[in-house]
Amino acid sequence: MPKLMDYMISPYPIRIIDPKVEPSRLRLKSIRIGQAGHLPGRTLFRSGAVFEQWAFVYIVSGSGTYMENGGQEQQVREGSLFFFRPGCSYSFGPPPGGYWDEYYVNFSGSRVTEWLEAGMIAGGEVTRGDKAEGLDASFEQILEFMAGGVPGDADRAALLLEEMLLECSLQLQGSNRLWQQGAMPLIREALNACIYEKPDLQRLAEGLHLSMSTLRRTVRRSSGYPLHEYIHRLKMAEAKHLLLNTSLQVQEIAGMLHYRDSFYFSRLFKKYMGLSPQTCRNHL
Repeated sequence: MPKLMDYMISPYPIRIIDPKVEPSRLRLKSIRIGQAGHLPGRTLFRSGAVFEQWAFVYIVSGSGTYMENGGQEQQVREGSLFFFRPGCSYSFGPPPGGYWDEYYVNFSGSRVTEWLEAGMIAGGEVTRGDKAEGLDASFEQILEFMAGGVPGDADRAALLLEEMLLECSLQLQGSNRLWQQGAMPLIREALNACIYEKPDLQRLAEGLHLSMSTLRRTVRRSSGYPLHEYIHRLKMAEAKHLLLNTSLQVQEIAGMLHYRDSFYFSRLFKKYMGLSPQTCRNHL
């Protein structure tokens, strides 16, 4: 496999493989691997980098930091995993005089949405990949697959990437399950406290010492609902309480719960409660 020297990145030979297969020749249309690489002994630190595709990054050794969209600076150590999301800004890399050994794979396609919903990928958070055995060997296999320019091998690389992401997410889910069970009551309490407001979710997450991706993932795994739907359901439960126990008009209740459009509020209420606000008041 070809290696090249780039002293701006590392004092050692690096490998960067760009796709050599036309998308029309791939059998797997829903996911496509872009550039893949191995940067041993990386010394380059990047600030404000923006990427066009998702990227999955694994740090084999060394240390440094990672920051998404100017948020909290997170420590990166041996065995760390993290993602880059398209359109976000990242500052990352080893400190002056330091290094890290990095593998990465860029990817895109409609299947990314499924991976997001399944919690297999998430931005903004550094996690640990120590328990997912053979990650470096899997990255090496992807590099081999992509180097030849064979359509079937490019499809194999995409399947191997999905397998890696699934394994890592299962390991992370197992190690975090008890923590997540303990976090959900705190999340529910924080969301309940801002039912009569338009919640600032980023601020709420920071107050709980969570990233946004962890907040979304914890709510979905614990409740079965995406975060935005979970918030709507909390608000509709409060609306039902107000309808049954006060004389407030539907429009007043909608405004109190920060729904400017009372018709939209009524549609949501019927969707989640199974009947209209007026029917709820008149027949319960």
